[in-house]
Amino acid sequence: MTYISLSEAAQARLDVLSFFIFSYLILAWLVKVLWNSLAKSFPRMPEINYKRALALMLLSGLLLYVVLTMISGARELLTPGAWERQGVGYRLRDGEAPLKSREEYKSQLQRLKSELWAYAEKNQGQTPRSPFTGELDVSHWKWGPGSYYAYLRPAQLGADRSVVIYEPAGAGARRYVLLNDGSIEDWSEMVLKDRLKEQQK
Repeated sequence: MTYISLSEAAQARLDVLSFFIFSYLILAWLVKVLWNSLAKSFPRMPEINYKRALALMLLSGLLLYVVLTMISGARELLTPGAWERQGVGYRLRDGEAPLKSREEYKSQLQRLKSELWAYAEKNQGQTPRSPFTGELDVSHWKWGPGSYYAYLRPAQLGADRSVVIYEPAGAGARRYVLLNDGSIEDWSEMVLKDRLKEQQK
């Protein structure tokens, strides 16, 4: 005699789905009861039947889904690289170190500066073409999880006070900037944008 049964994983999913549907139906009934109870105190509110309560629950769920998806996307934009996609949402990457203090980020940029200046001394003043060409270890250019410093290759190091390296948007409203004269300064995002516009002219 043939006996057909579901696998453990399929059975678990069926149990979860059954519980979800049962809970949904019960909540729709509660919405109907509460809505009609409230409608007795407010004559302008129409009473609803069970079908309309189910539709109201569905629309509310879709609205919450859209809002939560937008929040997840905005969170990823504000902290680039710190989150990874999981299904339709995001979760923190496993094993990532916590955010550093601003002083630690400054020290990190100072180390990158030292590497950059040392490279230029060995290559007749020429700086790396890009963080990803292998001329410097790419780990030196990494600002945070999945995020790298922005690099504007100078024609000649030390020639002026133009921006060479600056922190990505994930740093927040203020960013550390490495200038061509070797100084590291803490600028607001507005000041940085204005300076970059001037350099592009």
